[in-house]
Amino acid sequence: MPQPIASFSPNRPIAIFSDFDGTIFLQDTGHILFDHYGCGPERREFLDESISTGENTFRKASLELWQSLSVPLDTAFTTLKEHLVVDPGFHDFLNNFAFHRRIPFVVISAGLRPLLRRVLDESVGEAKSRLIEIVSNDGVISADGANWTPIWLHDTELTHDKARSIREYRVRHAKTDPLIVFIGDGVSDLAGASQADVLFARRGLKLEQYCIKNGIPYTPYDSFTDIRRELEVLVVTNQFHGAAQTSAEAAADQPLKSML
Repeated sequence: MPQPIASFSPNRPIAIFSDFDGTIFLQDTGHILFDHYGCGPERREFLDESISTGENTFRKASLELWQSLSVPLDTAFTTLKEHLVVDPGFHDFLNNFAFHRRIPFVVISAGLRPLLRRVLDESVGEAKSRLIEIVSNDGVISADGANWTPIWLHDTELTHDKARSIREYRVRHAKTDPLIVFIGDGVSDLAGASQADVLFARRGLKLEQYCIKNGIPYTPYDSFTDIRRELEVLVVTNQFHGAAQTSAEAAADQPLKSML
């Protein structure tokens, strides 16, 4: 159901939490690597489906997937550059909305930090990448790529409990009572979505289907262009916190790379 996006109390700072795979980038970094260097697409699709049906836990399936990889990190990244496509509205959203208004933008993911940070560094530039906090699982990758060992952020079946991460953020910023914007697309986003004040779900995918089935208010989106348009209305209508970049932040800007 469409969410009444402008119906919140004014003068609260905004914090934006965005999923990575299938959200900022239209593909899944893990899926690309599993299909090329791991268990292969058939086994990967079987494990994905087993999570959806409840036959397998996210943690157990994810462990098998990551441990199936045998590829050095540099080679893996080269393959990701060849296949990943960024959401067409993301760079404009990041630079001309989030950074311009000094709104915190946090990547919240069930992926592995070494991959996520390297992809961000390449896509937006290292200076801007440093302004983006990544809350995710981690991983140890052997030099020859023969062993990929995920390090779960939380000791739960979710591996990374996004709801818990957002609650912890709220506690750290309790004095300002931030309005949490959550952007996602899939199964790993269900927990995080439950903590959002404003929820965006990519149209036609599992997060939207879950919201419809369970009567959860959300706003559908096709690209970050849609999200920016909705949030601009929210900022103007409710006078949420927003300010221009500081001179130091502006100096850190550099031309964006064409795209991964």
